[in-house]
Amino acid sequence: MRRLVTALAALALLLLTAAGMKNADALAANCRSVSLRWRQPVAAETAEAAREKQPGLTFWREETAALAASWRQAEATVLYYRGNASLVWGAECLSGSMPSPFDAGGCAVSTALAWQLFGSEDAVGLTLFQETAEYTVRGVFESEEPVALLPKADAAFTAAELPLEEGAGGDPAARVDACLVKSGLPEPGWRLYTPLPAALARGLAWLPLAFGAAVLAAALPRRTARLSFPARDAVFFALLGAAALALPAFLSAWPSWLTPTRWSDFSWWSQAAGQLSEMGKAFLTAPCAGRDLAVKTGALAQAGLALLQCALCEVLRCRFAAAEMRLPRTVAPAQKVCYNETDEETAC
Repeated sequence: MRRLVTALAALALLLLTAAGMKNADALAANCRSVSLRWRQPVAAETAEAAREKQPGLTFWREETAALAASWRQAEATVLYYRGNASLVWGAECLSGSMPSPFDAGGCAVSTALAWQLFGSEDAVGLTLFQETAEYTVRGVFESEEPVALLPKADAAFTAAELPLEEGAGGDPAARVDACLVKSGLPEPGWRLYTPLPAALARGLAWLPLAFGAAVLAAALPRRTARLSFPARDAVFFALLGAAALALPAFLSAWPSWLTPTRWSDFSWWSQAAGQLSEMGKAFLTAPCAGRDLAVKTGALAQAGLALLQCALCEVLRCRFAAAEMRLPRTVAPAQKVCYNETDEETAC
């Protein structure tokens, strides 16, 4: 029975780890840009001038509107955009693809909206209407909410997406400041650095491996003390080699701007703490849009999975420790002692 419980706990940990990695990948797909939000809408002329100076910018706004097909009508969350649609909604399409930046007549819809308008998820190539405008569905992405991405050049936008690029020393704040100066856009009310929760989710997805490494490191001195000289050095060499191989993967997932140039620079630590605090406040105070829900729920789901993984890791550690204590220990037989005529101990 104990073995069955241990096997079930190990299987549950494996499934949770797979789910955590899948959730982290989905969250990373929605976190490929820095999102700028304005309290007052940016005029279409200002947005177009900014795109000419900074071609990578993608503007969008969100509102609720009525959409119609040939004989059905539905109310949906509409994201009007100008630029790259995949930056506005990062989910991959189940069928078709996101409209290209120069496709003024194409759109993308969610699976829920496809069912409401067309009665099927196979909606690529079909036509929907929004007031007097006509759009052809290029792609269908998964979502339980009715959502549509519609290109629009003459809208007043309330948000912009700045694609991630290695620039300004990897510092996202410096990257945004340079973009605002170059494009001539006003200072946004909120800056949402979405790659930060994505990096945190990737770190939490590898939590069981980190837990196992910590337990192994704690038990290593006691275990290796029993080994002879060649075996002990081989174990240490193998562990150091595994750490060296894992370090590049860790550094690739870790944001470069959170790595200090000098670890003894105490001013950097206070500056980084203040920057992280401002980023957290922006996520809490910014008006929530529909596209932000996937990021926030994904981060909460990753935290919940991490807690369950920690609990299962501790259960397995306790069970293995208990099983080790129950193992029979071999005791060396007592040596027989004899005495000679002068009452001195001698070996028999």
